[in-house]
Amino acid sequence: MIGGIGIDTVEIQRMKRAMARWPRLVERILTEGEVRETAGAPHRVAARWAAKEALFKAVDMPARGLALAWREIEVRNTASGRPFFVLSGRTAALMRRLGWRLHLSISHDRGWAIAVVVAEKGPRSRGRRLWGYKSGRRKSSWN
Repeated sequence: MIGGIGIDTVEIQRMKRAMARWPRLVERILTEGEVRETAGAPHRVAARWAAKEALFKAVDMPARGLALAWREIEVRNTASGRPFFVLSGRTAALMRRLGWRLHLSISHDRGWAIAVVVAEKGPRSRGRRLWGYKSGRRKSSWN
């Protein structure tokens, strides 16, 4: 059963201007791993911004009394390139409590980045988890 759907688009030129205007923007919204992976490329930063915004919308975090925690959400890619989330902190705790699976799709083309997140709820399937979490000393992610 679908628990929520979120979608977000980001104009890549707008992200490029924001990155030039606020040099610390990337470090404030991306995890250390994402900073390394994006290498400051505006289209990659914009895609991760869109993914996180789409997740906030799919899970309806403000209605759940949660602040937007950019660095608790990390976008990674499998060896084949499929994006997935690695969650930490309150965001990971919420997803564990809800038992939701997250499905993420990201694209960028013609000056725009877009991300779609589907939050699936209900009994856990026997398939792969589409998000991971990290907290304290225990770090894990599932593909």
